[in-house]
Amino acid sequence: MTVQVSTSFVVETALLGQGLVSVNSTKIKELWPDGALVTWLQKGRIKLGSIEEFLYYRDQNKSWRRLDGLTLYEGLQEGADGFLTASAAMVVAEDLGCPIVVSAGLGGIGDIIAERLCYDLPALAKIEITLVATSPKDMLDISGTIGWLHKNYVKTFGVGTEYCDGYVFVGQKTQLMQPLNCNELGPIVKGHNLILNPIPHGKRLQNPFYLREAIKAGKLAEQRGEHFHPAANRRLDELSQGCSSEIQLDSLIANIAIARSISVN
Repeated sequence: MTVQVSTSFVVETALLGQGLVSVNSTKIKELWPDGALVTWLQKGRIKLGSIEEFLYYRDQNKSWRRLDGLTLYEGLQEGADGFLTASAAMVVAEDLGCPIVVSAGLGGIGDIIAERLCYDLPALAKIEITLVATSPKDMLDISGTIGWLHKNYVKTFGVGTEYCDGYVFVGQKTQLMQPLNCNELGPIVKGHNLILNPIPHGKRLQNPFYLREAIKAGKLAEQRGEHFHPAANRRLDELSQGCSSEIQLDSLIANIAIARSISVN
């Protein structure tokens, strides 16, 4: 499975592949930071490449799968095209010897059929890696998610804050282990680390009705045997007139900047 590319961090592609409903490829390429590499599965082979290469292939092929760290090997064996979640990107990064993975909305514990315990959490506990993300997704039990990580020896940090209080909505505060001064990011001790870089409150969605409707859409998708999060994102995008997609892309790009500001010793 090894891909011989040297990089200090890799970016997952589940959000880029399925979550940014109202943001086209041209916009993503315009905003994307130079040199930030993404990882995906292409005809059963792990790819690590530029955003241009990924988007070109994404737009030419429609039969993509959403792969996590548990289903990645199945996709390899079946020669699939696949968007990689944070946990799948962590598996790839471990194989590369790459110390940092970048994501946006994190999986966790919640009332989602395929994610009673999203594999993002066990992957963080098993793989010695630093994951830079925004927050567990809003429809999850964020307090329970952070609590599970602490019980399983994953260190949690907040950029400019000691709390996690939601993803694209403002929710209840959950205590993290340690705040990080956003102006003094530097060495992070190698280990099982989660660095959360929250979206500023003023940029988050304000209408809780949107979240309730997104959850309903995700549940209907589950009943059809489909994934929850892409359907929830589509509904959220529709209700917010594209704002949810823009917020999430901006957050992913901000997390890349954090990944570039830290080093893992």
